[in-house]
Amino acid sequence: MSISDQLITQRRAEPAKMRDEMRQVLTEKEQQTLGINMGAGSDHPRAWVGPPFIYDLLGAMQFQLLIDLGMRENHKFLDVGCGSLRVGRLAINYLLENRYFGLEPNVDILNRGCEMHFGADIEKSQVIAKKKATFAHNTDFDFSLTGGPVDFVFAQSIASHTGPAMTVKLLKAIADVSHDDTVSMVTYIRCGMPSKSNTEEGWFYPECVTYTDQAFGAFARQAGLHAYRTVWPATNIREDGLVTTQHPTILTKRPWKPRLNQRMTASLFEGIQKIN
Repeated sequence: MSISDQLITQRRAEPAKMRDEMRQVLTEKEQQTLGINMGAGSDHPRAWVGPPFIYDLLGAMQFQLLIDLGMRENHKFLDVGCGSLRVGRLAINYLLENRYFGLEPNVDILNRGCEMHFGADIEKSQVIAKKKATFAHNTDFDFSLTGGPVDFVFAQSIASHTGPAMTVKLLKAIADVSHDDTVSMVTYIRCGMPSKSNTEEGWFYPECVTYTDQAFGAFARQAGLHAYRTVWPATNIREDGLVTTQHPTILTKRPWKPRLNQRMTASLFEGIQKIN
């Protein structure tokens, strides 16, 4: 474990401390603008998608994982549940024109996030126009907005809210826009006990559901995907003690293993385990 991972892991048991550290360096106006004092799921662009005081950190970690997995500016990227553009603000600027695709049913949160990051909503943003980013707003995991296969997919904090059937539907939709070398990341809240693994159907928000690796691996198998468990610094923990950090699972159409340069630069790829 790297020094940075150790620090993050040490702090994950003290979310209040992480929030306080932000308060110490932000003005009251900045705290209000950034929603630092709001709870996850609140009506704020940063809070709606998770703890607002680590919004920057989680977006950067997602983006770093994409880079570690080999995403270049010429690749096509599908951001499932792009929310308020937590990772989108980084990916849109990084990628070439017509390479970013974002699916987000909550149009209001998406527009408010775009205004927060780029100064205007989706329709008026000069950044969105220049980069020719494409957005859709359905709840059916209809990824036709991509117009064909993409190279990378990230579904952050979707399977932590979906029942089994909806999770399989998500994974099958990802498989449908994947070519043989597409690398997808889907996060879920991992639990160790089968009795804690969710079996109820539906959509749960802001509530969360948990799955064992075995259950999620079986969902991926139904979608025709290989699934690989990764390590992820534990940054989220609820007051009742449940670690809600969502570990990315790498999904591919054919067997995958990290390339040499990836294993050398990313501690996330140490101890990768195939789960199906």
